[in-house]
Amino acid sequence: MDAKLQSFMEKVKGVADKTGQAAGCAADAAGKKATELTASTRLNLQIFDLNTECDVLYKEMGRLVYELHRGAEVSNSELEEKIAAVDEKQQKIAALREELAGMRAETVCPHCGKPCGHGAAFCAACGGAL
Repeated sequence: MDAKLQSFMEKVKGVADKTGQAAGCAADAAGKKATELTASTRLNLQIFDLNTECDVLYKEMGRLVYELHRGAEVSNSELEEKIAAVDEKQQKIAALREELAGMRAETVCPHCGKPCGHGAAFCAACGGAL
């Protein structure tokens, strides 16, 4: 094989290697993004479910207040249990929202996997472009 053809083949091999590495990095970044999206979707669904449960409790509390208004005997403990349940669910919702906000506050480097600031253009650990 002559020298020109050998040189050309080496250049093609080098470009193919770089392309393969870039494709691998892109696949890793896509996988990490999919994992983040799955986690945030899971948190949003939990928040939705807790809000739905709160709505049911609000409806039950409203029924109890209406029955009290109509002169029926309503136990304070039943109403207070429902209020406590709503308070507990609201605390869980707040914690889930904080977790969700924390997920959005940082970016993961597609090259080294280290967390970076959300607005950063380059990774502080490896210097790779984000």
